[in-house]
Amino acid sequence: MENFNQLKRKLDAMSVPELYEYVRVKYPENEELALGSKKIIIRKILNFERNLLNELETAGQ
Repeated sequence: MENFNQLKRKLDAMSVPELYEYVRVKYPENEELALGSKKIIIRKILNFERNLLNELETAGQ
């Protein structure tokens, strides 16, 4: 959970253009993550990362 807190702090410190660029580079197949207000973009990124983590944990069992 600490990783999500660190990621949230990192994203909170970014401007909207920086967030858009971050999404474009880190998630090129999911550019829709960059749509919306700053708060929504951050929530989408955190949810996406949480879902990835859940999928990895489920696949590992």
